[in-house]
Amino acid sequence: MRTLEKLHPIPCFLYFFSVIGMTIFSRNPIILAESLLGAALTAALSGRMRGAPWLIATAALAAITNPVFAHNGATPLFFVGDIAFTLEALLYGAAFGAMLAASVMWGAAAVRFMTSDKYIWLLGRIFPAAGLVLSCAIRFVPLFIGRAAEFAGARRAVSLREQLGAFSAALSYSAEEAMSVADSMRARGYGTGRRGFYSEYRLTSRDLAVLFVVAICGISCIALTMAGAGIFYFYPALSPLKFRPSDIALYAAFGILCLLPAALILREEIKRGNVRLVRSLTIAEESTPQILRESSGRSEGNL
Repeated sequence: MRTLEKLHPIPCFLYFFSVIGMTIFSRNPIILAESLLGAALTAALSGRMRGAPWLIATAALAAITNPVFAHNGATPLFFVGDIAFTLEALLYGAAFGAMLAASVMWGAAAVRFMTSDKYIWLLGRIFPAAGLVLSCAIRFVPLFIGRAAEFAGARRAVSLREQLGAFSAALSYSAEEAMSVADSMRARGYGTGRRGFYSEYRLTSRDLAVLFVVAICGISCIALTMAGAGIFYFYPALSPLKFRPSDIALYAAFGILCLLPAALILREEIKRGNVRLVRSLTIAEESTPQILRESSGRSEGNL
C-alpha cells in the first residue's frame, strides 16, 4: 500500500484518469465487471471496504428501479396494465449500478492515493489556481462530512428538521473556517513569490515501469475502442458479446489496467512477508546455540 502512496503524481494521475474514464463511458458488461473487480480488490487490500454494503444496495436499487421508468426493449418480462417491464431495461439498470459502484470505489482510491500534495505538484506549475482549488476541495469535503456527522451526533439529531439544522451549522462552521484559511494564506504572503512545494517527487525506476504499463494499456484501450472493439448495446435489443481478436485485446489491456494496484499491493505484502520470514529465521538461528547451551547446562546439573 505504501507503494501506491509514494507513487509519482504523473503515473498515479494518468492511471486513475484512464480507469475511471473507461468505466464511465463504457457499457460493455465485461469491461464493467473487470472495473468492478479491480476496484473491489484494491479497496479490500487497502482496507477500505466499509462502504461496500451501501454500494451494493445502490447498484441493486438502480437495477430494480430502471425498468420502472424505462420501458424500452424487445424482451418483455411481464406487463402491469399496458406497461411492459423489459429484460433490456433491467440489465441496463444493473450495468449502470455496476458502473456507479466501480466509479465510486475508484474515486475513493484516487482520493486516498492521489493526495492534495500530488495535485499541487502536478498542476501548480501550469494551473496554480486550479491545483490549489482542487487540493482544498479534496481536503475540505471529507472534513465537512465528518463535521456534519459530529454536529448531528452532538445534537442527537433524529428527525429531518434536526438533521437539516446540524447540516446548516456544519456548513456555516466550514465557511468560516475557509475564510480563516484564506486570511491566513494572505497574511503569509501566498502568491507573492515563487511557488514552492512541500514534496519534491522524482521519477524512479518503479514509477517509470508503472507509467509504461499505464501508457501502453491506456493507449491500447483508447485505440481499440475507437476501432470498434467492445461495442455493446442494450436497446432496442441486447447485442451479442463479441470475442474478436480486437475485443479480446481490449479486455486483456483493461483487465491488466484494473488489476495493477492490487498487483502492486500484493507484491509489497509478499516482500514484507519474505522480510519477516528472513528476520524470524535469523532470530531462530541466533537463539539456537544459546538454547543448546542452556539445555546442556541443565543436563550436566542433573547428572
